[in-house]
Amino acid sequence: MNIIYTWPTWAIVAGLIVLTAPAAIIGYRAGRSEEQDESERAFGVRTGLKSSILGLVALILGFTYSMTSGRFDDRQRLVLDEANSIGTCYLRAGLLSQVNAKAIRDTLRGYTDVRIRLFDEGLDPAAYRRNSAEMDARLDALWRSVEASARSDPDLTRNSQIVPAANAVIDLSSTRAWSVRNHVPPPVILLLGACIVASGALTGHSLGQVKRPSNYLWAVQNLLFALVLYVVLDFDRPRRGLIRVDEQPLIEQRNGMNR
Repeated sequence: MNIIYTWPTWAIVAGLIVLTAPAAIIGYRAGRSEEQDESERAFGVRTGLKSSILGLVALILGFTYSMTSGRFDDRQRLVLDEANSIGTCYLRAGLLSQVNAKAIRDTLRGYTDVRIRLFDEGLDPAAYRRNSAEMDARLDALWRSVEASARSDPDLTRNSQIVPAANAVIDLSSTRAWSVRNHVPPPVILLLGACIVASGALTGHSLGQVKRPSNYLWAVQNLLFALVLYVVLDFDRPRRGLIRVDEQPLIEQRNGMNR
């Protein structure tokens, strides 16, 4: 079911609208075919049920929006944490001997370049795997350089606190990789789509009961649902769509190290 996250966002939203149209037509015809001499109580019960279902759709939309926007904020903050950890490790490396400092700083510069390239080429699965493997290799090289520094001058390495700084860079890389895979569960997306289609059918049924089709009312409702769904999916896809995680802190950190 992860194929949901490989499709373009606009294609999913457009497909949902296409499914909602026939559902609304079916609901409209069902509403027109019903007898109109039902009691006021029965009419009130039906109206209440429809309102409850539409309220449930709104609740699920709001819940999913909150979930995805929160995860987007976490990814955004993680970029800043990564940039800060790289900068801290880079500065503390200057307290080591010249040889060890150069090895660590060169590794950090290369790692940051690959990290930015990973985001730029993230939509290409082959490039993503290649860049991820290169990042892991550079992190291994970073830790080997820290180990070499500890063996050559343990007191200087301990006083420079390079070990916790390097650990932070490695740990945040793992956290970043996990956050990219931490999507909203596919069943939630499918449930959301089914609810939007059902709401279209209920709207069509109500319009059929009054014998006066109001196409603009149906169109506005489904347009709003489609826009909310688009934003929800866009929040959940940090490397595609209109809403993207800002990599500027890493770019600025790379430029600072290059200077």
